Amino acid sequence: MTAIDRETLSALCRAEGLYHLATLAPVPEQLSPERHDLLAADGVGDMRWLLAQRALRLRPTALLPSARALLCVALHYAPAQPAAGLRRAAYAAGADYHRLLRAKLARVGRRLDALGGRTWRHRACVDSAPLDERTLAAQAGLGWIGRNALLISPRHGSYRLLGFLLTEAPLPPLPGGLGADRCGSCTRCEQRCPTRALLGRRCLSERCISYLTIEHRGVIPRELAARFAGWWFGCDLCQEVCPWNRFAPPAEDARLVGRDDEAALLALRETDFARYFAGRAIRRLGWARFRRNLIVALFSLGRGAEARALAADGPELARAQAAELGL
Repeated sequence: MTAIDRETLSALCRAEGLYHLATLAPVPEQLSPERHDLLAADGVGDMRWLLAQRALRLRPTALLPSARALLCVALHYAPAQPAAGLRRAAYAAGADYHRLLRAKLARVGRRLDALGGRTWRHRACVDSAPLDERTLAAQAGLGWIGRNALLISPRHGSYRLLGFLLTEAPLPPLPGGLGADRCGSCTRCEQRCPTRALLGRRCLSERCISYLTIEHRGVIPRELAARFAGWWFGCDLCQEVCPWNRFAPPAEDARLVGRDDEAALLALRETDFARYFAGRAIRRLGWARFRRNLIVALFSLGRGAEARALAADGPELARAQAAELGL
């Protein structure tokens, strides 16, 4: 079997456009429950699966008990560009990153097999698996968990997608070397968050615009909706003000780049929703929550008449949201 050294592993990842990587070898047997239990105490809203998956999330090898190493990678997407009007999170500009990054990691796994001359078991994880990704990435040295509760690199900022490959392959330990906390006394992200969702280096899910527009299933409270500042899918405000993001590079995969025309979003009808957002993470919202989000975003911009028009012929959730907003 050919030895898998650090340079070989880096070359395999570079072939997939993955230039920022680290490994944990061996994989930690158990993680501290502190962050998870604080999250649970703060409230997880409709993300109740986080509570059900507690044991899995605290044991990194639960998804592949035979794993000998954990490959951690970061893929940059284009930084947010502050603008007036309707806004969505920058990571959702182009192709669905879950599929894109998971496919890259799967190909790395196959190349490891080819190099080793045998078939190892691998498990690629990108956001949707019960893995405490930020904690593991921080332990690997890809950055530190900042006051905005995101993983920040002093060289690359926080506009990064994280991916992981649990593998039986004998990967070498490869520390990222960027884990030292450098937030210092800066609290710009906490001050900028319009719903005051950032507290103690964690995000209060039930107050977070990203949670409310992506994971929340019901009506968004008026008190919070009024502060949305036009966001209809996710939110990047805490990243826009982070000083470390002055180093953020452009997107490392052209498929992550794209734009949404405001007029097209407002004119979109249910029959065209799936086709319009085909291949993008936004599609998982479904029509009802998409229309709800547009109504809230317009309301937060003082565009009540447009919000009322969307609610008039919208699904039940959209009408209920309009009622909550007094439209």
